[in-house]
Amino acid sequence: MKVDFSAAWKEHDRMAKAVPRALRETLGGDFTPRALALRVAHETLSKFPRNDVPTVLDPCCGLGSLLLAAVEWACVSRPQWVQAWLQGGKLQGWEISRELSDGTRRVLTIAGQCLKLAVRPKLVIRDALEADDREIVDAIIACPPWKDLTGAAAADLPPAKRAAIARRFGSFTGTPALHTVFTELAGRLVRRSGGRIGILLPLRVADSPDYAAFRRAMAQLVSPEQILPQGQGALPGVKDDAGVFVLTAGKGDVSGEPWESRADEREQVYQTSILRHIPLPPTAFGDVGVNPGNMSQLITDKPEKGAQPIRDANDVIPFAMRKPQKYLRPTPASHSGRYARIAPTATFKQAKIVIKRDAQRPIAAKHNPPAFFREDLLACFGAPDHDDDFLLGVFNSEYFGRLYRDSFKDHRLRTEGRITVEQLRVLPVPSRRAAGAAYQQIIELSRELQKCAGKNPKLLASLDTAVRKAYTGK
Repeated sequence: MKVDFSAAWKEHDRMAKAVPRALRETLGGDFTPRALALRVAHETLSKFPRNDVPTVLDPCCGLGSLLLAAVEWACVSRPQWVQAWLQGGKLQGWEISRELSDGTRRVLTIAGQCLKLAVRPKLVIRDALEADDREIVDAIIACPPWKDLTGAAAADLPPAKRAAIARRFGSFTGTPALHTVFTELAGRLVRRSGGRIGILLPLRVADSPDYAAFRRAMAQLVSPEQILPQGQGALPGVKDDAGVFVLTAGKGDVSGEPWESRADEREQVYQTSILRHIPLPPTAFGDVGVNPGNMSQLITDKPEKGAQPIRDANDVIPFAMRKPQKYLRPTPASHSGRYARIAPTATFKQAKIVIKRDAQRPIAAKHNPPAFFREDLLACFGAPDHDDDFLLGVFNSEYFGRLYRDSFKDHRLRTEGRITVEQLRVLPVPSRRAAGAAYQQIIELSRELQKCAGKNPKLLASLDTAVRKAYTGK
């Protein structure tokens, strides 16, 4: 059943904007936006049997965006779960702040009104990190506070509280952080048989040596099924690259070595793909973005006479392009001792797709309408015999992201996630013939995702399935 929950999301966003600064700072970031919350819900809950209603908990529910997203997702994919969740206590939220918990209750009440259903949400005001509960739910969905407690930030936690957390959570001994202890708590709360966790975390926890103790602690409880990079800016108020981590109950690798999703290991993405397909022609990619060099005055925030719009990485999200916010001034006729790199206007008009340079995986959008762009974007000029929508769908797929990670593990760590033209030129892409029926399917999914700016988790999952089929034939 399709239900319009816009009233509930509108109220959530209104309350989020009204949260006092002091309270917002304790959260380590902002509240989870709808599109990202729906992605967490889909990836976490879609594997449960349709006729077996899972008990779901958000142990740090804030204003309830993840719980609301779970209800919205279920209305489409698991309508038989909705009543048990909202009236039978199988959808639960914990929150230490009464103000935020009351907000969650209001959001879910409005969701019930959208459904014409009287709801009785099971919301508890408690400090989740003091909970002794074990194996009480089938699934955890969460976006914990992203807050490191090292250096000067250590003073943000009272010594007694800090000592108590350190005694209870092994993950706190490496890099003390609230997001690590909440993840360990989730591992304890989820049932050992079939339990699943979908949690938003800084992507660096997967491979940074600083988080080895965290990965060792988690290995006693869960193992990673999927790690889905979301890029910078996915979580408002947070500068770190975000990732959706899908963890399943069961012991993992206790060595503390970097995490790889089981999908990577099972499919052997790089080995399979590199043997079956070849890269696009080298001319398909170019590093042509404007580099102002020591002429920073070339870029301005305000429209001026003769200035042309210029995009940067902030204007690009998967499948969509924002309106340029900056402008490129004309190059001065005489600039002795000054230098800048500005390619001819025709070069920018030839770029079909732009790809973010600073990211943990390729993030691409159609270059439409054409404009100048900064050096933090790379150009794809298209390729013979390839539809641009096909290439866009491939570049933005989770499968291609895994292919990139598998191909440049060491290099990615050295360059801190900077994608290069050289890397793009060696990544294989299926030909039209090799992709078979999946080729047209990827084009159609890509076009639909462009219409919604990539914010439909079901379409994204279908795209990843189609791209995997194009690469592997199954």
